[in-house]
Amino acid sequence: MLLLEQSLVTAVLKEDRKAQIALYNLCFPVLIGMVRRFHANEEDQVTLVNNAFMKILKHLPTFDDKYFESWIRKIIKNEIIDDFRRNKKYKAAFVFVDNYLVEEAVGPEIDDTFSKEYLQELLYNLSAPSRAVFNLHVIEGYAHKEIGTMLGISEQTSKWHVKIARKKLRELLTKENAYENR
Repeated sequence: MLLLEQSLVTAVLKEDRKAQIALYNLCFPVLIGMVRRFHANEEDQVTLVNNAFMKILKHLPTFDDKYFESWIRKIIKNEIIDDFRRNKKYKAAFVFVDNYLVEEAVGPEIDDTFSKEYLQELLYNLSAPSRAVFNLHVIEGYAHKEIGTMLGISEQTSKWHVKIARKKLRELLTKENAYENR
């Protein structure tokens, strides 16, 4: 949990550059951690973190001194979603056939025996739209209807992307296990 000292906030609001850098360093691990789940490209990651940080600075005067980490997580999540909405190549990838049958998987989403780094590498094998929807649904816990509203897609398209992501991850894990058992 991030602890934000009032003296740091006061200095940042006075546009003290050293305080802004200290705040950036405080926020960076949380922001980059969320962005890495959605984008493999380091340049895109840093761009999103910097855009989110600018919004943090802009809205810091309205921050109410409670739950700073939750507040910055919401800002970065919204920045990630806005990035998907702005990016035309992602919009084209969210195409969906309406008659496609989507089934929800039942059971645990993530096996605790895998490291975060390993799971992140597996997620980078997914298409960007499927990775985004999978992260929002499985990791962040959003319902398909909420994801649809956030990304401007239908609920069925959200379900389809999660199904495709699960299928691809299952294939990758099966290949990995087959390779290790040789």
